[in-house]
Amino acid sequence: MDKIRVVVADDSPFVCHLLSMYLQASPDIQVVGTALNGNRAVQLVQELRPDVVTLDLEMPQMNGLESLEYIMQECPTPVIMISGTSRRAASLTLLALNLGAIDFILKYTPGSDTNPEKLKREIIAKVRAASQTRVIRLMRTSKPQPEGKLIHMPPPQARVARVEEETTKFRESFPLLPGGVVVIGASTGGPVALRRLLSSLPEEFSAGILVIQHMPGTFTSVLAEQLSRQVPLTVREAKNLDKIEPGLVLIAPGGRHLLVRPDSRVELNNGPEIAGHRPSIDVAMQSAAQIYGSRTKGVVLTGMGEDGALGLVAIRAKGGRTYAQDADSSVINGMPQRAIDRGAVDFIGSPEEIAVELTIGQVLSGRAQVC
Repeated sequence: MDKIRVVVADDSPFVCHLLSMYLQASPDIQVVGTALNGNRAVQLVQELRPDVVTLDLEMPQMNGLESLEYIMQECPTPVIMISGTSRRAASLTLLALNLGAIDFILKYTPGSDTNPEKLKREIIAKVRAASQTRVIRLMRTSKPQPEGKLIHMPPPQARVARVEEETTKFRESFPLLPGGVVVIGASTGGPVALRRLLSSLPEEFSAGILVIQHMPGTFTSVLAEQLSRQVPLTVREAKNLDKIEPGLVLIAPGGRHLLVRPDSRVELNNGPEIAGHRPSIDVAMQSAAQIYGSRTKGVVLTGMGEDGALGLVAIRAKGGRTYAQDADSSVINGMPQRAIDRGAVDFIGSPEEIAVELTIGQVLSGRAQVC
């Protein structure tokens, strides 16, 4: 069996050595080169054609974003960013994900409370997952192209036309009535998938939306700010006791579980991790299903693992409708496929197609309430 060949790039010799040591502890991974600056990283990728690259954000000569853009333009390769925890690092990392990076890990800092074994398991798992993804060339442009990445599927124009027709047909007689909640769970590849889905929903979308994205706290606040500028809906990071309202997107803060209360407010807590996650998609979906019943919709987007599968089972058991991102548009098909394997999914499609189905569902729900 061929080993996964990795190039490690970081301006810190210590971090290069640490990541290389962690990766090579796995018998199926081989570090074929290390680089202390962006120029050298690009050279090694061109010369060695590795299966995966780990890329630091801050490097001399050519920084991580510049290196990433060059790699995606000239020799597309799965890239995992090595990020710090500051808001600036979070903002740059999310930009890197829009430019084509597969995922990120937080950089080890001497003296921090980072668990070395947990970091080792995380980087190995993410390199393995990245090696199974397919990337396409990022076209040269004067502007960042957030869609110039993995297996981008063009918006399904026929289905978009369908939702516009349905919405126009029922708008006057059967308006979009307030009600219900949509819980969206995502992990690896989630920020791009979320933007694609939320961008395709109408501004007057009539259900509240809760987003559970596996991400550290600093990152979820930045993600909320970025999405608020990119999509037609109101987006913000959730605060304890925020009310679920039509057209409002609340993103669970990293490190906090999100539950739904009987008064349609969200409750955040620091309970134990569930299967390694806090926030947990399953926890949020199960909680929402208990309160909203058949008016709950659940969406599982791209990501590793199986978080969200049990949540969709709970939503279906209450009569709600469930959706999963398809394999072709997913960066990692783990979470959607686990839900599909459990028979918990009513509809499978790209983020744009899921948005169409959600909107039509709300239009028809409004029609039924009026009738």
